[in-house]
Amino acid sequence: MELFLQIVGGAFVALVLFVAIAYFLIRWKLRSWLKSLGALIAQGLAGSVPPFRVKLTKRSSLEDPEDEWVPDEHVQQFESLKEQFEKLGFTKLEEFYIEEIVTPMCVLLDRDQSTMGVVYSHPAIGVWCDVVRRYQDGTGWTFGSTKYHGMDIPPFATQKFFPEESVEQIVTRFREEAPTADMVAITKEDFPAYFEKAYAREMDWRIERGGTTEEEIRRIAEINGDECTDETVRQVQLQWRTAIHEFLSDRALKRYRKQAELNSFEWDHLQSYGVVIHERMQAEQLLQVYDEDYYPDINLEDEADEDDDEYSNELREQREKWNQRISELSAALSHGTPQQVFRDMLELKNGSDSQRTKWEFKSSLTEPVVADIWTRTYEDSDEENWDEED
Repeated sequence: MELFLQIVGGAFVALVLFVAIAYFLIRWKLRSWLKSLGALIAQGLAGSVPPFRVKLTKRSSLEDPEDEWVPDEHVQQFESLKEQFEKLGFTKLEEFYIEEIVTPMCVLLDRDQSTMGVVYSHPAIGVWCDVVRRYQDGTGWTFGSTKYHGMDIPPFATQKFFPEESVEQIVTRFREEAPTADMVAITKEDFPAYFEKAYAREMDWRIERGGTTEEEIRRIAEINGDECTDETVRQVQLQWRTAIHEFLSDRALKRYRKQAELNSFEWDHLQSYGVVIHERMQAEQLLQVYDEDYYPDINLEDEADEDDDEYSNELREQREKWNQRISELSAALSHGTPQQVFRDMLELKNGSDSQRTKWEFKSSLTEPVVADIWTRTYEDSDEENWDEED
């Protein structure tokens, strides 16, 4: 696998993840949407899982480069950090915008052509800066002006945090401590691709780990002074697993489209009815694919009416049945792959089969993830014959 060059992105990705998880913890704690913080983060974080891929757009390429480039409340600090870098010998390389997470950024280059100063603005995080250098072996060093975010740091990155120090102090530390051998120079033309690859590389590292760990979630809760229960951890990790499944499924379907040379009509059909069974699926995801009534995020205390014991008991009984199915599927997954377990589910026709479902196997893939591609369609019911009355 290609060893992506690590530049900016490591500390930035972790900060975005930190805010996303912190937001979910607050939301879970209050059991309601916080309109102020929620409206901000919902613009760019879509709940508690940031996008797994981003694209950089030059400010000059925006439809209106001057329109809401940096929020009014951030402009003064944003410009101040840029000026501080320039006084230390940095020159502006380019300004970019990351639409997926509502983040403008200014990239400045040191005189050695291999050290970057990056100033960011984000509606929830505020304004901060990083000093970054990348190396021939794919590793990178980042010194930032934020406090430690609480996320695990990838093995290919060195990150240090100096929230109480000025840009000059951070740059001085960086020049003294960061290695100078095998540095890689950066150009304006190369930067967007390198940043996007660095972002993707860290996200892929987190996907390989199954998303955020329990230790990370509890650490972030502690940093924010929030309570973190076992259910909170389950909910955060559930959202991550769901997002990872959707991301991998989307990539697999696109790969199959290219491999099978589907026309636009066939692709539309696959997008509507295609199902991906990939190697990283867990029991709850298999059940969700097979039984469309299964809703893993259901919470009895929230959904049930206190005065409706019958409804509450019905939910509880349904949850017990689902939990039993998940236990059985987990046991099966300990002896076989998700693809094989799913084939067994179809052969045995166990679980929910309230609708007349037709499954058709299309193909197997090995890249970008080991997966089987199926389509799911529904047979018309014989009972749908209506007599018209005069």
